[in-house]
Formats: sequence, C-alpha cells, structure tokens
Amino acid sequence: MSGAFPIFRFAGIQVYLHFTWFLVAWYEINSGKLKYESSTWAVIEYVGLFAIVLLHEFGHAFACRSTGGRADRIVLWPLGGLAFVDPPPRPGAVLWSIVAGPLVNVVLFPILSFVTYATGSHGWIDVSPDIHRFLASILLDQSHFADL
Repeated sequence: MSGAFPIFRFAGIQVYLHFTWFLVAWYEINSGKLKYESSTWAVIEYVGLFAIVLLHEFGHAFACRSTGGRADRIVLWPLGGLAFVDPPPRPGAVLWSIVAGPLVNVVLFPILSFVTYATGSHGWIDVSPDIHRFLASILLDQSHFADL
C-alpha cells in the first residue's frame, strides 16, 4: 500500500491509486496520441481501460463477499489492479473469488464486440474514426486483463 492514496469508496470498498499509475499514464497517453485524430481520445482510452480493470477487481471483491469473506481494498497500479480479498477457507469460496474477476471480462467482451462491430458496419469509421478506434482498442485491451 506504500505509495497509494485513496480516491473513492464504493460499497465499503476503498479504492486506491498508486502514484506510479500517473507515470505510466503519461507515457501511454503520449504514445496513444499517434493513433487518434484528437489526443483527448488517448486519455479516454487509458481511463476507460482502467474502468474495465476496476470492474474486474470489483468482481473479485463482490464474489468474495458473497461467500462470507472480507474484501475492503482495491489498488490500481500501472499493470492493472489488485483486489485484497480474504474468502472463507473453502475451495468453492476461494474458486468463486478468483473466477469472478475474469467473468466480468467474459460478460463485457460480447457487449464491446457488438458495439465495436456496430460502429464499424454503420459508417462510424468514416464519420468519426476515433470512436471506432477507441472501442477496438478497449475491446482488445480488456481481454488482456482477464487473469486467465
């Protein structure tokens, strides 16, 4: 937890952000500017990716709580997130706490796939290519953070 500071609390779970997140964010956003017409989309992409990481970590935390375990902290850092969970010492509880995070990504994948396909097939690539590039990047990136 050294180097992390609280950013908000949701459902009794304190979410922290590690200071190194900003260093990597600066690098990634500056690198991402090259693929968008507007550099604002690089910022939106990086923040959007971490919104998905946060949903993934909340999946772990809520699953742990649903088994009677304790989960009260999530830390976001440059390589993803960490949900601090303490499930009851039962195989099913531990397994559910582990699997629930990637299941969030499994649910998000078809939704993001459909929206990305829809923007590509309905002419949004020509009208606003940045929206389609953003969705395609988020779709690809979110599948890398599935813990599997």
